[in-house]
Amino acid sequence: MSSYVFTVISHGSMLSEQNIGKVEQIITDLNCTTVSKKTLTNDSNRVIDYYVDINSQEPTTVSASLKSEIIAPGHGFDVIFQKVESRSSKKLFVFDMDSTLIYQEVIELIAAYAGIEDRVAEITERAMNGELDFTESLKERVKLLKGIDSTTIWEELKFKIEITNGALELCKALKSLDCVMAVCSGGFIPLAEHVKTVLGLNYAYANQLSTTAEGILDGTTKGMIVNGDKKAELLLEIAAKHNIDPQTAVAVGDGANDLNMMAAGGFGVAWNAKPKVQQLAPCCLNTKSLQDILYIMGYNDDEQSKLIK
Repeated sequence: MSSYVFTVISHGSMLSEQNIGKVEQIITDLNCTTVSKKTLTNDSNRVIDYYVDINSQEPTTVSASLKSEIIAPGHGFDVIFQKVESRSSKKLFVFDMDSTLIYQEVIELIAAYAGIEDRVAEITERAMNGELDFTESLKERVKLLKGIDSTTIWEELKFKIEITNGALELCKALKSLDCVMAVCSGGFIPLAEHVKTVLGLNYAYANQLSTTAEGILDGTTKGMIVNGDKKAELLLEIAAKHNIDPQTAVAVGDGANDLNMMAAGGFGVAWNAKPKVQQLAPCCLNTKSLQDILYIMGYNDDEQSKLIK
């Protein structure tokens, strides 16, 4: 068995013969030699592993070259390159929340109560694209929330948020594998705690909105600010607490403020991410289910079913 693997995951129901040809040409162009290949899906060739020899190249060279080959939009598939032995050795998963574990951006849901969601969404988009400093953008957005009555919104929002497809199944499988899991969010702690409970996570970290004695948002936060640097710090703290090598930690997120925690861990997954994040993250996953992370870890359909049960 070779030491490295390319995992190819189709965005649709299966990889077309044309796309398989593209992938195999990419592998050849990267000066890698296919030793064997294996389909991980039962009903189609939607996910294929290519075990390869990298022909005395540095792995970082292969990774960088792969980025330049695959980053262009329209391929219809993702290609993940990694060392075979690192696939199933992952022990810690730290997830972003908004637009990762849930589909929405919570701050925009809160802003809707004051009819200012478009103003807040524009700032959020720029921050997630890395165009604005996250901490400053958070202050600017939270300031716009001043005056909103928060006494009932958290319970209401629990019914409005939608858990991302495949997140529950992924977390069940990771729990079966004795992985430590955390949500580390630039959003807000009441909903981060809710998501933690729903998904069975070990930890939840997020920002906290400050209120008046009457429960009215005063336009500020209190306590720690969960920005990109803090996310990386928290990942390392959790790893140390559980005596986990950070190189076996995985960070999953969609925004520029998630890149630092991806760098702090041994692996990162850009989940349907912003363009800058797609370019800089260790790997990209642009499918419809977070459960597809289990393919990246090398588990086929039958193995996944056993883990989820």
